[in-house]
Amino acid sequence: MYGFRLYLFCVLWYINYVLYYGSCVFRCLEFFDMNSDVCTCEKGFDFGKPVHELDKFAYFGNDLGAVYSKEKTVFTLWSPAALSVKVKLYATGSDNEAGAGVLAELPMEKTQDNVWRLEYAGDHKNEYYTYIITHKDKTVETVDIYAKAGGVNGNRGMIVDLPSTDPEGWDKDNYIFMPSPTDAIVWEVHVKDFSHCASSGISEKNRGKYLAFCEHSTLYGEGIVPTCVDYLKNLGITHVQINPFYDFGSIDESKNDDSFNWGYDPKNYNIPEGSYSTNPYDGNVRITECKQMIKALHDAGIGVIMDVVYNHTYQGGGSFFDLSVPGYYYRYNRDGSWSNGSGCSNDTASEHLMFRKFMVDSVLYWAKEYHIDGFRFDLMGLHDAHTMNLIRQTLDKEFGKDNIILYGEGWHMGTACARDTQLANQGAVRSMHGVGAFNDNIRDAIKGSVFGAYDKGFVQCGAGAERIKSGILGETCSWAGEASQCVNYASCHDNYALYDKLILSERGGAGYSERFDNLVSMIKLSAAVVLTSRGIPFFLAGEEIARTKFGDENSYCSSAKINEIDWENTGHYADLILYYQGLIRLRKRLDALRGSNEVSDKSNLRFIDNAMPCVTYVVDFEQDGINGHIFVALNPCDYDVRINLADTGLDKNTKWIAVANKHSAGTAPLMAISELALVENKSALVLIDEAAYKAIFKK
Repeated sequence: MYGFRLYLFCVLWYINYVLYYGSCVFRCLEFFDMNSDVCTCEKGFDFGKPVHELDKFAYFGNDLGAVYSKEKTVFTLWSPAALSVKVKLYATGSDNEAGAGVLAELPMEKTQDNVWRLEYAGDHKNEYYTYIITHKDKTVETVDIYAKAGGVNGNRGMIVDLPSTDPEGWDKDNYIFMPSPTDAIVWEVHVKDFSHCASSGISEKNRGKYLAFCEHSTLYGEGIVPTCVDYLKNLGITHVQINPFYDFGSIDESKNDDSFNWGYDPKNYNIPEGSYSTNPYDGNVRITECKQMIKALHDAGIGVIMDVVYNHTYQGGGSFFDLSVPGYYYRYNRDGSWSNGSGCSNDTASEHLMFRKFMVDSVLYWAKEYHIDGFRFDLMGLHDAHTMNLIRQTLDKEFGKDNIILYGEGWHMGTACARDTQLANQGAVRSMHGVGAFNDNIRDAIKGSVFGAYDKGFVQCGAGAERIKSGILGETCSWAGEASQCVNYASCHDNYALYDKLILSERGGAGYSERFDNLVSMIKLSAAVVLTSRGIPFFLAGEEIARTKFGDENSYCSSAKINEIDWENTGHYADLILYYQGLIRLRKRLDALRGSNEVSDKSNLRFIDNAMPCVTYVVDFEQDGINGHIFVALNPCDYDVRINLADTGLDKNTKWIAVANKHSAGTAPLMAISELALVENKSALVLIDEAAYKAIFKK
């Protein structure tokens, strides 16, 4: 009977397998003319085996899109199923502008390498264009998926002279590269959140815009308390992760209003979002101002990590991808419906060679043209691991090994792909060198599950201590191959802001606008966990000023008022800012806290288990020829705890210097301690042995 059940299972599995592939292939074959079998491949990279019928017609040249010169513009489009293609040229980016009109409609020719091409003689800089594609059963007009500039709302591409968009000094702009990804300290922000509030001190015309990052600003413009980029310089973070700033579909760029969206609905991947520019109608302006933002951050010594969303698009049917090559760029269920692992009704197919190529090309383009220092991949677990590895290899070849930071959301998600596809989730991280993932383990351990508003974690009640330990090790005892692959955090744009989560779990949701010192102590403890753990520390903009969204758990399309950073909180929570600043300084000075591969080989971290419910550990380290010890105790209790330092296993006469406690943190000595350490309630205590402290901090 068991054998029959096994046989039946195998038969049903095979039928499902055939039905799945049949539906995917049929969707493209109904448009497809099987006349060519040419496939070119770029040398040096393994793009993988074909997994889709159209993959045999893949094209790997580097000239897709509109390539401009004063003498001519060359248009190149991959659409092997098309019967004919034309380029349609416009004077403006929309029909609602002065001088709008069609300039020309020109036929393209299909080449032997499966692309459509047109060489258009003359200088056509700043003309707008679309493709008119005739498929077997319909004719459509679409934007070039490789367009690098566009008109208002991204409904037409634009022929762009990219060097002319460079701001002054762009040729001298420098990337912010780190010796190790674990040296990065990441602050996540949305372009509009950053400066929308009047308290930012940013000029009214630039609030919520790219150019806000270029202003030197103070609270309400009073010239005393720094805000925005000047504030970030003082805070000490090394990178900002900026929520999507490619062109997205949910905001009407023609309306200069308070419309708000996070931007996780990509429309044109290689064009900056126009609503953040001062003129969304001119395709050049958004490019220049986006570059100005990046340069201003670089000038402040701050790197830029771009939040990218290749796992789904603003639309499925009707997207520029599906209009260009129907049925190819997405995944489909066995019944022919769109795969929806993303929750956005369309999952892209990174395992298909031409979408894989698109992802690689797009990331490389942003890194080179916009000087992007790193990329955060939304729902990375929906992509295949081979594509992520190829992106890593491509960036390494161009910029050096691991210089561009890569990480993403490695959640395990269901999606309609081939059964042998290795998805880029946490389970695959060990096979993706130089690609990290967010650590939801430590996130939920710190303050309770994101799936329960009133759920509590370590900082509230001491729950989750073992998961805290796993995070302190950078999850190298779990899913990460090395600590540099682990992004540790307590809050991000998703789910509740940290202060809101504490208000809910401790006060039932009462008092979002008020300060509660016991909750501030919990935030300090949370910061201590993240900033003393191995890996890449990450926190939501404003976490360090008790930012609230007034209990809004999913503010992706809420008002700008709900989402904005209220810079007045820099005064109300000055002690909290100083605590974050101090922990950041401490982390930067102590290599052993960061846990790079090189440092991990030279240090030994061991937990002290007889101090429960505190999480307590010692790191024996070597730094610049100096041997030393770091003692960390994290006390989630409502009462003080005394720890016998003899339990560290070190000489009982070892003298210690406190550099962080409940009230202060930094590199300055707070007090000398020996034998017995007092760890106050809801606090962290960080000690360094006296000899090592003097050698490292008195240089």
